[in-house]
Amino acid sequence: MNSWLPRELSRRLHSISLAAFALAVFGILGSGCASGPAPVFNKSAVSAPVTITDNGDSWTLDNGIVRATVAKRSGQLSSLIYLPKATEADMAAGVGRRGGFGGGPNAGLRGIGNWEEDPSAADSVGGLTQSVTIDPAKNGGERGEVSVKGVTGGQVALSPGSPGSPNGTPNIDLEIRCTLGRGESGIYTYAIFSHPAAYGPASIGESRFILVVNREFDWITVDADRNMLECAPTDWGTGVVVHAKEQRIMSEGYYKNSVEHKYSYSGVQYKTPAYGWSSTKNHLGIWFINPTTEFLSGGASKQELDCHFGDNANPAPILLDYWRGTHYGRNTVCSIAEGEEWSKVVGPIFVYVNALDSFQTPSPAALDTLNATAGNPTVPAAWKNNAMALWQDALNQAKMEKAKWPYDWVNGVDYPHKNERGTVKGQLVLNDPLAPKSASTKLPHLTVGLAHPDYPGSSFGYGSSVVDWTRDAKFYEFWNDGNDDGKFTITQVRPGAYTLHAFADGVLGEFARANITVEAGKTLDLGKIEWKPVRYGVQLWDIGYPNRDASEFFKGDGANYWLWGWNLRYALLYPHDLTYTIGKSDYHKDWFFEEVPHATDLSFVNPAAKDPASQRFGWVKAESLDDYPQTDTRGPWAVYGYGRATTWTIKFNLDKKVQGAAIFRMALAGADGGGFGGNTSGGLNVAVNGQDIGRRQPMGTNAIRYNTTRGVWQEIDYTFDAALLKPGENQMTLTVPGGDLESGVVYDYLRLELSQNYQADGTPIASPKS
Repeated sequence: MNSWLPRELSRRLHSISLAAFALAVFGILGSGCASGPAPVFNKSAVSAPVTITDNGDSWTLDNGIVRATVAKRSGQLSSLIYLPKATEADMAAGVGRRGGFGGGPNAGLRGIGNWEEDPSAADSVGGLTQSVTIDPAKNGGERGEVSVKGVTGGQVALSPGSPGSPNGTPNIDLEIRCTLGRGESGIYTYAIFSHPAAYGPASIGESRFILVVNREFDWITVDADRNMLECAPTDWGTGVVVHAKEQRIMSEGYYKNSVEHKYSYSGVQYKTPAYGWSSTKNHLGIWFINPTTEFLSGGASKQELDCHFGDNANPAPILLDYWRGTHYGRNTVCSIAEGEEWSKVVGPIFVYVNALDSFQTPSPAALDTLNATAGNPTVPAAWKNNAMALWQDALNQAKMEKAKWPYDWVNGVDYPHKNERGTVKGQLVLNDPLAPKSASTKLPHLTVGLAHPDYPGSSFGYGSSVVDWTRDAKFYEFWNDGNDDGKFTITQVRPGAYTLHAFADGVLGEFARANITVEAGKTLDLGKIEWKPVRYGVQLWDIGYPNRDASEFFKGDGANYWLWGWNLRYALLYPHDLTYTIGKSDYHKDWFFEEVPHATDLSFVNPAAKDPASQRFGWVKAESLDDYPQTDTRGPWAVYGYGRATTWTIKFNLDKKVQGAAIFRMALAGADGGGFGGNTSGGLNVAVNGQDIGRRQPMGTNAIRYNTTRGVWQEIDYTFDAALLKPGENQMTLTVPGGDLESGVVYDYLRLELSQNYQADGTPIASPKS
């Protein structure tokens, strides 16, 4: 073995045979190009007809690019192989198991794809059927599709389709289809959930499509920021649990002395059109592509987990596509009443695979540097460039899939085709007369959508039983980006009655207009629509920029927010807490993105770290499994995961005495723990010039625990007598109580308004007599 080969790479390949190891090394050292963009494998040269082979208990769909095996009992993918990178021996190696996959580095792509629920339980009541719904032998090999359908009769619950999923779903029928077309580098899968009127009440729990792939996929991609070489599976699998099984301190590997947190790899579904894993050795990629988000829950702001490892000692990489998500404070709802006729087509989702025909290779010096910087690694640019090429190809494929939606080959289910859908367009015109004179009337990053009207449901701790677009999983939603001049077009909308919703950067709150009726084949032009944001009075000052996340604040940017442990490192960055002076301070640098308790035990710091307050990785002290076995789900968090109360101070000046009502408006991108989320203790306390004006308890969202700037967006207001303000310097303090460091708030925007027409209790102030 060459002396420069990194120890970590040797460890990752330790289980591969010598022959396979030689192939792996050749993949790194071989004839790939040394510079320039890495072109994607030319799949257009492959145009073999689609075939379907009946294996008795399964079908095999093959088009010369991918070969997929679908189980007849469950409808699940039991194998997926990318043929251009597989040898005959590899293809004959069989299907791997959920816990791990066999084969060498050229074994191609194998995985197991499971829907959260499957229809197999219907077999016990004679309701399980299998069929070829599109026969390639009858269309010249252009497309094939297979179906497994379970009609439960309301007598049995659907089977859990994946390990760890809930114990079935009662009173629901389910059909799963898998589709392959000529020349397509991947397979489509979709699920049709239905509830006949004769069935009793039903409620679908967390639901998703899951794909488990070969461990040699070692590069994870969610978006431009979470696009990186992953730790080795065993580094994660044998790490010390800190606070929860999803987050572990690694003692070995490229990221030793770091915490790997599986929820760091979550994304806003509307903004992640293609995400997945790729391989630095085999130059393969596998991606989930949602050609539309209409079937996903929670609308254009819903964030969900995309990729991660499993929880065993040597886990395989996983991709997830949630259609009914439960994370980040949005426990979306899909409940169906007794006697209600309902169905929902989830998908088709495209499982896309690609490969590089030529690729960049890291130099020996780059690999030496990688090895020497283990802990806070410098990853070879060649690997990054290869991964970017694969991802860019997947993003291009996502654009093509979006253009093809709705697919004309989906038939026999409640799925309107293009001529059966409608379009809504218009122009939102911002009218904000109380805004500062310098404010723009543009609507940057305008997002406009149509959703089912709000309806009653369970509160789930939200303080309200109303199910709005952010909580709905039962119905379809249609969202498009608008222009900054307010013009928008929402296409491919199913006929029906909707409420129009919109939000944009720079505008606090959202727009809503009810009673929008969409008709098949027609375009509804709403013309110009006035958007008058809520303001209670003139604006005295603000901090930040309303955009529904904390990206504009210090460490809230895409390069940082998702890294584990800012709630610990706050104490290093702000040993005396934070003071912000209106007119002097810069919120990009002087306002931290989350306010949390102030850590009092700094034993989490790795003494060898050069800059534990700011460096990306390698700043956490390693811990021993002897001291903290993985059965200890708190781990060292019990030692250093608590802190004292944190108080931030805002200083501002007024040039004269004022009267009326002052309204402190606080927009939060997330909140967690302690008194947050419904508990009666704790909360966020605000005081003005030393006098308390209120304590509020925002809805808990797991934003801090799960390392994000986008939990549930919410606004909480504090109204107080403006007489508390005085000419000259004033101080407002924001206090998060002491407690678990995963409690606190993630800020979006803060604004102080003054209404001189009303008292704080809402009583009108009489105008002075002339």
